[in-house]
Amino acid sequence: MHRTLSGLVAVFGVAFASLQAPENSAGDLDRRSALLRQYEGGYAPTLEIQNPVLTSKWFEDSDFVQVLEMVIYNSHSANYLTLADTLNVTLTSDSLVLVQPGTLTRLAPKQGAVVQIGVKNKPGVSRGSQCSGTVVATYGQDYGEKNSTQAFTGTCGIPDYQADDASINFHWSPEWFNNAKFGIFIHWGIYSVPAYGSVQPNEDYAEWYWCRMHDSNYKTKTYQYHAETYGENFNYDQFMSNFSDAGYDPKEWVDLFAEAGARYMVPVTSFALFNTSDAISKRSSIHYGPKRDLTGALLDAAAQYQPHIRRGTYFSMPEWYNPAYYKYRDSDPTWGGGCFGFNDTNPYDDSTVEYTGYVPVEDFVEDIQLPQMRELAYNYNTELMWCDIGGPNNSTIFMSEWLNWARTQGRQVSFNSRCGLNGDFSTPEYRTNGDTVVSKWETNRGMDPFSFGYNYQTPDDQYLNGNDIVQTLVDTVSKNGNFLLDIGPTHNGSIPQIMQNGLRDAGSWILPHGEAIYDTRFWSVTPGTDNLRYTTTEDAFYIFYLTQPPSTLTISDPVPWLPGDTVTALGGSANGTVIPTERTSSGLVLQVPQAAISGDNYSDFFHDSVLLAQARLVDLKADPAATVASVSAEN
Repeated sequence: MHRTLSGLVAVFGVAFASLQAPENSAGDLDRRSALLRQYEGGYAPTLEIQNPVLTSKWFEDSDFVQVLEMVIYNSHSANYLTLADTLNVTLTSDSLVLVQPGTLTRLAPKQGAVVQIGVKNKPGVSRGSQCSGTVVATYGQDYGEKNSTQAFTGTCGIPDYQADDASINFHWSPEWFNNAKFGIFIHWGIYSVPAYGSVQPNEDYAEWYWCRMHDSNYKTKTYQYHAETYGENFNYDQFMSNFSDAGYDPKEWVDLFAEAGARYMVPVTSFALFNTSDAISKRSSIHYGPKRDLTGALLDAAAQYQPHIRRGTYFSMPEWYNPAYYKYRDSDPTWGGGCFGFNDTNPYDDSTVEYTGYVPVEDFVEDIQLPQMRELAYNYNTELMWCDIGGPNNSTIFMSEWLNWARTQGRQVSFNSRCGLNGDFSTPEYRTNGDTVVSKWETNRGMDPFSFGYNYQTPDDQYLNGNDIVQTLVDTVSKNGNFLLDIGPTHNGSIPQIMQNGLRDAGSWILPHGEAIYDTRFWSVTPGTDNLRYTTTEDAFYIFYLTQPPSTLTISDPVPWLPGDTVTALGGSANGTVIPTERTSSGLVLQVPQAAISGDNYSDFFHDSVLLAQARLVDLKADPAATVASVSAEN
């Protein structure tokens, strides 16, 4: 069904001229020399190697070729690095051999970019041992070879992790996670039956219903709502009988995620929604509610029908009202809403309520938490352990085992900052960072204005629409973040239509413009201010403009455009249109044609927004055929 939305997004692209020509082409060589000599003070850049680090990552589909990562910085005040400089990044070491050199296509003055090279241990050098070497950047053979060097020390080879913080903290987020950018979070559980979190400005997470119904003073008035709706003698666990899979189609779910452009997913597994051992707990969807392994069905569907979607799992470290958690309750009774380490009671008469499915154990952490994390890791092959809440844990034991096992399987897995360890990435919630954060991060929020679980009281017009999703994604990616967007299915496993609409609308822009989102890095100069945002790749630079572009668009930020580069519209009816571009004292000036400003009028969905690419300018058109321009280097 066609929906009338508001706004548009325009995108353009700049193709880098190589500034490099065959030696037998005198005319091309003259052109190259003329272009190079436009640089003030000659044409040689001055390169520095900064912070070379041996990481825990290895190149995908390689024989554990270790990633050595660094920043190459051009300290010259005027001269660019281009393909003509033939940059070659290598190393010398008594312990390591170079497998994959590194290079850059373009680097403007006073700018830096991440470069990776691949190394392996020499025969006789133990994996995980400490070693040293020197990174060497060679460039400028045409005008007198120049070298820059930087020594490094670090861990040679992918190590065996030990059960301690220092060892686990060596782990980096893998490249698949860094490159995925957009994931789908799923909060579905018993709380989806009452599906209540009040309304703004008093709304709170609907998935906290059980906890909030015990607090008569809490802003959502869940205590009062429960008594009025279900009666004072209706206990939370009685909702289990209405928690079903009648509307649950795992294939439809993963197909929807693919349509939205998501590259990974993280379903909540708590209740448990997976087949946990009866010796650990019988409180699961196997024994109650749908009597089905809901998590396994979804992960299997993704593997079968959308194998490009990486499969993670959410795991809550503590459990509300689990009797085994009593010994771990915090000295602050308000921690976790006062719901951890206490027996469940009827909040209206204070009588004790049975914890359904409880199996007596000696220790919550050792006998429930750690075994269930192992089940998700080894029985369900999760690629991302997305912990929550933290608290007492044996995460060093789990992580060391899991990371070492994953390596034997040739798999690079990841975990967040809420497992009781530093984690591979931080997780700001319902907010994004105001500037670039160099260490990896991921923002998470619901499509609902303030709930992850389904809240039936939220009006449709309060949910994020496709424009909101794209705007948040672009802003987040420009600052080195991923965007984990949550949906809240209803009690029977159906996804509300308003959420489906928003995801599909976002995907109608994300998928055609994916080259400016996936597999990109942040720009070291700035993520952009006001209406501008930027991302980069090894041979491209993307500029997003977050409002309708004027016919003359001036960009004052030092975009690495050079004479000879071509700016074109990408996608939509203006696809391939050359955008006249010049550098003036005011900045980079683009003369944007009307076709790229207005775009195709299939729908007026997005708020005005333009993505420009250094090698391509992308028309972030709100319609399904939104234009994208991109800057790609000629080889």
